Amino acid sequence: MVTIQYETGEHIEVAGSSLVGAEMANLNLHRAVLRGQDLRRANLSGANLRSACLDDANCNEANLSRARMPACRSERTTFVRARLEGAFMRCGFFDHADFTCANLSGANLGGASFSGAVFGGADLSGADLEGAELRGASADASTRWPEGFSPAEHGVVLLDN
Repeated sequence: MVTIQYETGEHIEVAGSSLVGAEMANLNLHRAVLRGQDLRRANLSGANLRSACLDDANCNEANLSRARMPACRSERTTFVRARLEGAFMRCGFFDHADFTCANLSGANLGGASFSGAVFGGADLSGADLEGAELRGASADASTRWPEGFSPAEHGVVLLDN
């Protein structure tokens, strides 16, 4: 069993000895502390991660589609090839996170901070970026943005392939 600690001191047990590939769809992880956890290929689709801490976690290839992540702290977290389509990430902190080749299509990213984040090859088509802080984030020519969105005007550094 893996124990997930909450800021309130409460905890839950998740079956298995690792969170790699763990099945946690629709789980309530409000205010859970998952700092530095290895969540590769975990299924967190529809999970409630409101105010959770995922700083320095490895979420590569994880399924976070439709996850509710408002005010989530995910600084320096890797989301390489993760599925975040339709996720609600409003007002979260994703500074220096790596979203290389991640699918964020249709995600609500309004008011979230992505300073220094990497979006190379990511799909942000249809995403809500209203009020998102993107200064210092980087992307490349293969990054897909919402129609009419100008990354350079929002401080995104466009890198050569």
